Amino acid sequence: MKIETLIFELSKDPFNPVLNFNVAVEYERLEQTASAVSFYLRAAEYGVGTHPVIVYNSLLRMAGCFADQNDRVNTVSNCILQAVAHLPERPEAYFLMSQFHERQGAWQECYTWAEMGLSVPECDPLPADVGYYGEYVLEFEKAVSAWWIGRKEESVKLLTDLKTQDLAEEYSRAVGFNLERVL
Repeated sequence: MKIETLIFELSKDPFNPVLNFNVAVEYERLEQTASAVSFYLRAAEYGVGTHPVIVYNSLLRMAGCFADQNDRVNTVSNCILQAVAHLPERPEAYFLMSQFHERQGAWQECYTWAEMGLSVPECDPLPADVGYYGEYVLEFEKAVSAWWIGRKEESVKLLTDLKTQDLAEEYSRAVGFNLERVL
């Protein structure tokens, strides 16, 4: 839906968390992240108590918007931690926090967050994608970080198991690359 149409709909119901979320997603698609963050924040605020998944998804999408900016690591981490606190029974925030620590080179934290995420059952997909394709993305984070914290055998086993699964192309390539590196 075009941004103009979404804004018009929102003008008739400005406190609707779903409409605010939809406007935020569209602004993010248009690469207008400052506006997107503003509407994700509104969605998160107005959805507390009524739309827990919208609140959770908004926090994770805000983390993604801030991750695209330089020197916002504390803000990114805070958004993800708020999402974990809001819906600790969903796996996506654990994945994003594990991935966040991977990018920081904080391997034990990466491993620990992946392990915590693997203890959470799978859920229905979120309304807006956050890069979580299923349990295997947590297994991948665990496998990569295991190698860095001295668990080579575990890393090789996890990567070998992942190689047999149906993965998104980017993960299939990354598994192959990492498996070659650890062997």
